[in-house]
Amino acid sequence: MERSRRRFLAVTAIGLAATVSLAGCGSAAGNTTGGSGSGSGAKQENITLAWWTNPSRTKMTQQAVQLFEKKYPNIHVTMEYAPWSGYWTKLATEAAGNSLPDVMQMDASRLNEYVTKGRLMDLGQTAVDTSGESKSTVSLGDVNGKLYALPVAINAICYIYNPALLKQAGITYDTSKSYTWSQFANILIQIHQKLPNVYGATDDIWQGAPLAYWARTHGQSLYSTDGKSIGMSQQTLAAWFAYWLNLQQKGGVVPAQQNSAYTHSDLQSSPFLKQQVAFTYMFIGEGPQYQTGLGSTIQRVLYPEWSQSSKPYMLHPSMYWTISSQTKHPKAAANLVNFLENDPQVSKIFQNDRGITANVKNMKADAAALGGIVKVQDDFMSQIQQIASPVPLDPPNAGQLNSVLKTIGQEVTFNKLTPDQAAAQFIQQANQILAQGS
Repeated sequence: MERSRRRFLAVTAIGLAATVSLAGCGSAAGNTTGGSGSGSGAKQENITLAWWTNPSRTKMTQQAVQLFEKKYPNIHVTMEYAPWSGYWTKLATEAAGNSLPDVMQMDASRLNEYVTKGRLMDLGQTAVDTSGESKSTVSLGDVNGKLYALPVAINAICYIYNPALLKQAGITYDTSKSYTWSQFANILIQIHQKLPNVYGATDDIWQGAPLAYWARTHGQSLYSTDGKSIGMSQQTLAAWFAYWLNLQQKGGVVPAQQNSAYTHSDLQSSPFLKQQVAFTYMFIGEGPQYQTGLGSTIQRVLYPEWSQSSKPYMLHPSMYWTISSQTKHPKAAANLVNFLENDPQVSKIFQNDRGITANVKNMKADAAALGGIVKVQDDFMSQIQQIASPVPLDPPNAGQLNSVLKTIGQEVTFNKLTPDQAAAQFIQQANQILAQGS
């Protein structure tokens, strides 16, 4: 699903899988012979690192790689990065050609798929260092008893709102209250009634993470236990489509045309930053980008019905580091993973861009040294951890449901499908895709 967490400011169009080579220590871009110290006699190794990105993440990761090449002058890292959707297209092409990058940023929605197809190395057979993370965090990268992925950070969805717009509308939002879905919808509609040029929120109708949360607040799961089909009922899914369609009709969310032009992973296009909506959803790690883009403080709030005894809130491994099963440089790849995961200087560069830092020592050190929004993010995550429960990994092929949900969701917003028809179509198509992944 279109995991959003991948969102971005002042975006320049990064070409599909822009490939950039940076040699270490000031070497010219495109130099494939490595960084300084190549004359030391050590065997030169060239590895590739791939990640989905946004402009700020690109710069952060480039800085980290430069530090890595300085520490390991015999290892040169070629960097491949792309926006969310383009990243997976390119990775699939490389997988088909048996040319996957040595180290890859991986998402939970794709991890099972890449493991099932034998694309990833068992990190338990490498020198990857997991000692900085809690056992529960490390276990999030475990598939069938083997560690295939090392969580970079922990993340969770939340809503943010623009306090200035709510004040202008004369609406008070109690951040400690567990609103019902219905109460939340009424607030979004009231915003539009008070401020006709502003809508309550962006439309989540085709966003996978909020849909999974909706299912959990209805006592169900997005996927079946065996991962071979959709787990939520058609009735619950139809209610999801109906919920957002009702909001659209009453100004609680943006109109269909505006919604279709917006991609959550493209922060520049966000109606929230344009102050056209008061609320939007995000992953916690995205906070600094939204706040910077808005130019004023944002307010984080929990999703509706978070206080249910079933603990519907979800904790996600926001991203993983993985190593290709076909890498010819497993030691160099493990060195890079360890550096990106555990180096204190790198942690301060990354801050919480990829979510709340998984390395506990680094997380605490960053909060103490950086304070500000980093500490705000950490504190909010601590609040979520008290009310959340873990979720199983998405089944193989789950990543392919992004486009299905988006297409069907759009047809609902344009009144080409009723919520009931949309639910039936989504379940039918999704079940076919999931069955093929088992």
